[in-house]
Amino acid sequence: MTHPVPRGRARRLAFALLVLTGLVLAACPSETAPEPSAVAKDTQLYTCGMHPEVINEGPGQCPICGMDLTPLRTKPGAGKSTKRSMVTIDPVVVQNMGVRLTEVKRGPVFRHVRTLGEIEVAEDEVSVVNLRYSGWVETIRVDETGSEVKRGQTLFGIYSPEVVTAQEELLLALRTEGPDGPRVRGARARLQNWNIPRSVIAAVEKDGVARRTVPVLAPRSGYVLHKNVVEGARINAGTDLYRIGSLQSIWVRTEVYEHDAAWVRAGQKAWMELSFAAGRQIVGEVDYVYPTLNARSRTLTVRLEFPNPGLELKPGMFATVLIETRKKEDALFIPTEAIIHSGERQLVFVARGIGKYEPRDIDTGVVGDRHITEVLSGLRQGERVVLSGQFLLDSESQLQEAINKLLEARLHGGSPAADPHAGHDHGAEDAMHTCPMHPEIEQMGPGSCPICGMDLVPMEPEATQPAEATQPGAAQ
Repeated sequence: MTHPVPRGRARRLAFALLVLTGLVLAACPSETAPEPSAVAKDTQLYTCGMHPEVINEGPGQCPICGMDLTPLRTKPGAGKSTKRSMVTIDPVVVQNMGVRLTEVKRGPVFRHVRTLGEIEVAEDEVSVVNLRYSGWVETIRVDETGSEVKRGQTLFGIYSPEVVTAQEELLLALRTEGPDGPRVRGARARLQNWNIPRSVIAAVEKDGVARRTVPVLAPRSGYVLHKNVVEGARINAGTDLYRIGSLQSIWVRTEVYEHDAAWVRAGQKAWMELSFAAGRQIVGEVDYVYPTLNARSRTLTVRLEFPNPGLELKPGMFATVLIETRKKEDALFIPTEAIIHSGERQLVFVARGIGKYEPRDIDTGVVGDRHITEVLSGLRQGERVVLSGQFLLDSESQLQEAINKLLEARLHGGSPAADPHAGHDHGAEDAMHTCPMHPEIEQMGPGSCPICGMDLVPMEPEATQPAEATQPGAAQ
C-alpha cells in the first residue's frame, strides 16, 4: 500500500532535487570551466521580495514562502568588499520617501543647562547686630521687619550699668592723668572694644559727663530681615537683635543633575527668567559650585549671583535659570536629527548626486541647543546630508551590504554550499538536511540555511510505516 506525498513536501523535495542537480553539475569537472568572476558576470541572480536574504542563481521559488523569485539588480564589483557602498534610489522613490537635505554649516555651538532656582539673600551681604554687654532697651528707632536702614543709623538706645561705669572711669582718669595717661587709654580702649560709637566717647570726654543711654548703630545699609528686640526688654550680651541684609545683589540656589554637573564651572554666564516678567532675562554668573553631590536626588547644588538694582528680585521667589556650560564660537555642525546613532557609531548619509547617497561615519562633539550637533570629523562645510528619510536609506544600505557578503561567499567559496564535497561524506549527501532554527528549510545534502546562515544538519528518519499485511494465499 502506497502513501501519497503531501503537496508541500513534494514541492520541497522537488526544490531539493533541483538544488542537488545544480550542485552536482557545478562539481563536475569541465575543461572550459569559467572563472568565478566570469560566472558572477554572466549569471543572473534572483531573490525573494519578502525574504531578501534568499539569493539563487536563476529563477525559482522562495524556499520560505514559496513566492516566485525576481531578478536581483547588483552593482559592478558586488561581492568584492563588505564595506557599505553608495545607495542608489530612483528619484521618484526619493520623492515618495520624503527625503530632505540640509547643508553642513559652520558657526557657534552652545549648550545651556535649564533648571529651577530659589532667590535668597546673599550671605556676604548680611550683618547681625548683637551686644557685647548687657542692659535694658529704652528707646527703639527701627521697630519693623523689612524697614530700610542706612549705615550708621540709630536702631535703639540702651541703658547698661557696665557702660556707665566705664565712662566714669574714663572721666576720672582724664582728671588725674590728662588726655594721654595710661589709665585714660585703657578706659577708652575698653569702651571701643564694647563697640561704643566713637562719637559717644568723644562727647563724654568733651562734656565731662557720662551718658546714661548709649545708641546702637546699623553696621550696613540694607533691609531689616529679622528683628528680636522690643522696648523695655533686658538684653543679655551676645544676643542677636537685628539681621540686616543688602538686596542690591542676590543669590539663586539651584540643583543641577549629575550628568550636567561636570560641565558647570564658577564664572560661567547665566540667565534668569521670572514668571511675572516672561521673556525678560536677567544676566548673572555662576558664583560657586558646591563640592559634594546630593546622594538622594543625584544633583549638585550650584549658587548663582545676580544684580538687583530695582529690587525686583525678592528672597523666596522661584526662577527659571539657564547656565551656559559649553560654547564654541567656530564649529562645524549639522542638525541633530540627521544623525543615526547605532550604539558605537554615528552615521549620516551624504548626497552625492541625484538619487545617490553615501553612508559616512562621523565623530561628534557638543550636542548644543537648537537641535544642532558639532561635527569633529567626517564631513566638510558645504556638503549636504539627509535630514529626513535616512532610516530608510540605512535599511537599503544594510540590505546591499548583506547581499554583497552573500555574493562574496558564493563567488569565492566562502559558504559550505559552494563545495558540496568539502567536509562531508558522500553518505550524508544522500540524506535530507534541515536548519535547527528554521525547520521549514529542507534540502537534499548538507549546506547552509538561507535565513540565518547556520549549517544544516541531517534530519531524523521518519518512522517507517507498518509492514504490509500478507496477502491471502501467500506462502507461510
